[in-house]
Amino acid sequence: MRTTSPFLSKSKYLSGLQCHKLLWFQYNAKDQIPAFDAQTQAIFDQGNLVGELARKLYPNGIEIAGVANDFGKILGLSKEVLSHRRPLFEAAFKSGNAFARADILNPVGRNEWEIVEVKSSTQVKEVNLHDLALQRYAYEGAGLAISRCCILHIDNEYVRKGEIDPKKLFKKVDVTEQVASLIKSVGPNLRTMAGVIAQKRYPEVEIGPHCSDPYGCPLTELCWKFLPEDNPLTLYYFKKEKAFDLIHQGQLDIWKLPASIELSDKQQIQVEALRTDKTYVDKNGIREFLGQLEYPLYYLDFETFGTAIPLYDDVSPYQQIPFQYSLHIVDAEGKKPKHESFLADGAKDPRPEILRTLKNSLGQKGSIVAYNASFEKDKLKKAVEVYEQYIDGYSKIENRFVDLLVPFKAFSYYNPNQHGSTSMKAVLPALTGKSYEGLEIKEGGTASLEYLRVTFGKVTEKERQKVRKQLEEYCAMDTEGMVDIVEELQRLLAPIGAILI
Repeated sequence: MRTTSPFLSKSKYLSGLQCHKLLWFQYNAKDQIPAFDAQTQAIFDQGNLVGELARKLYPNGIEIAGVANDFGKILGLSKEVLSHRRPLFEAAFKSGNAFARADILNPVGRNEWEIVEVKSSTQVKEVNLHDLALQRYAYEGAGLAISRCCILHIDNEYVRKGEIDPKKLFKKVDVTEQVASLIKSVGPNLRTMAGVIAQKRYPEVEIGPHCSDPYGCPLTELCWKFLPEDNPLTLYYFKKEKAFDLIHQGQLDIWKLPASIELSDKQQIQVEALRTDKTYVDKNGIREFLGQLEYPLYYLDFETFGTAIPLYDDVSPYQQIPFQYSLHIVDAEGKKPKHESFLADGAKDPRPEILRTLKNSLGQKGSIVAYNASFEKDKLKKAVEVYEQYIDGYSKIENRFVDLLVPFKAFSYYNPNQHGSTSMKAVLPALTGKSYEGLEIKEGGTASLEYLRVTFGKVTEKERQKVRKQLEEYCAMDTEGMVDIVEELQRLLAPIGAILI
């Protein structure tokens, strides 16, 4: 049991506001907290790049460097440079057990300072205000006069033209008043959190919306392990608040829900399929969908990435840029599909080459089938807005798109193994028995990160080629899977009606 109050940094303070159990683990059982996954780490890395770029707005700033856990040294260095009256990066001060390092501490007036918190998000969030409240509490407690608190976040209306212009990329928002309204709660919160950390055992906290708000919690797998596979959170389009209420009442299995629980038609199909262990098939709905398809069929899937700092001209922050596609072409029903693909090679904008090659591959007629087709259409539309020479070509194919998500979103087919999901990752194995298992890359987020890593990072040529092969295999599985899904839907057509099989 601790005899002294630990420092609470701004990240730990925010953890304490989100969940006391998480806070306890961070101080008393760090070894039981899973390491950050690749996507979470990528978010942190992107935030660091954004922070470095923001510092260019303060060219005469001083960085307070030092070993992160050497609090005494960092505090001493920060105090030493105050008299220089220059912008300070990561200056550290404490008050009681509150410890904070501001992204930018900027001198204003004769003796005052403003705290500037840099965020890679495109708007001010409530959690940012609590972050700044802890910083202001620590800084003012250490004797600094804080006149303003600001958020410097990404402006999503910025469009890159040539070199990145930090003055245009960022938007500075004064949140002094909002932060001031939270200051009075910081002291009591810190005392409560110190008490939580000092406990011999972690506090019992029911799961709820806070498990993913404002951040995904690394303890989710541990805290949610009591839930069965088909729990209220898996009910299709069921409000999360209602789902958690049912869980707190002990209603864990959706197939055991009492009749008094009001469910939509689709939710009732989901529950009934689970109770009977039978697949629901609406052959009329499937027939209507398949009737839209016109051969030859072009099964198309994009992989994209979006970065806070645009990598190419005519791109906005976080705009999704296609870097890869897979295309399976089926000339007639029963014919073996032909496969074509594209994977950008090099650091130049891949969109012109994608538009050019697709123009040659998509033919003059036939349905273009995509899963959640609005995504592919949107990426093409945004690309031709920049590369206008391809606008006519896009206008000719726009109306040929058919969305393979539609029959599953309509519950024309529902298998209990989908567990409430209509995503392709759920539908493919449930309908066809095939899956992404065995692939090195199994989902789009990883594909984006790996492409960026081997294209813009420092890797060996052997590693680059290995990952590119994995990317080709993953994207090809997306369109091959769509071919299999349509063929299976065609097989299911028989006498008209809705059945459980």
